[in-house]
Amino acid sequence: MESHYQQTFRLLTETQRQVHELSTLVPGSEQALESRVWDNLRQLEQDCYRLENMVRKEPPIRRQEAKYRVDQLLADFHGVQNAYRSYQQKRSATEQEHRQREELLSRRYTTNSAEGSDTSIALDHALHHHQQLQNANRGLDDIIANATGVISNLKNQGFTLKFRMVMQLCNYLKIDSLLSYTQAHSCLNAATLSQ
Repeated sequence: MESHYQQTFRLLTETQRQVHELSTLVPGSEQALESRVWDNLRQLEQDCYRLENMVRKEPPIRRQEAKYRVDQLLADFHGVQNAYRSYQQKRSATEQEHRQREELLSRRYTTNSAEGSDTSIALDHALHHHQQLQNANRGLDDIIANATGVISNLKNQGFTLKFRMVMQLCNYLKIDSLLSYTQAHSCLNAATLSQ
């Protein structure tokens, strides 16, 4: 285990040095070094996994010290891995800025009269987003208004159905006085609902 640990530690130290070198190189000349760092990181990941398995097989007397050393090596490995990812993100952002700058410099501008069309201005994304939110808000207001109308119609239908059922019951039972009472009551209800 000790020899494997020492070999992994040397590879980690070399990879740290290479990642530091990457940030100082002139753009465009880092391709070979970048591929070596990538290969070293993959090898380090495999070695760290092997070391974790070897620690479990160590005698109990040396296991805690070996675990501490491997955990420290793993922490250093993750630090180098994060530094490499950070370098890649910075390089990607720099390349994108360079492409955008070149695109702006290579664009040909003409006067409006030469194009023969109106000037169009690209709207800001936030303005477009705001307009979409307003449209969604109006749509929800319409849905709520429709739902309110449907509910009021259902209530009116319920009152009508109840009145019809009472009328049918009165006709069935042949109760004329109850019939006249319910008609008067329904007229009053209709008058209050219409106000």
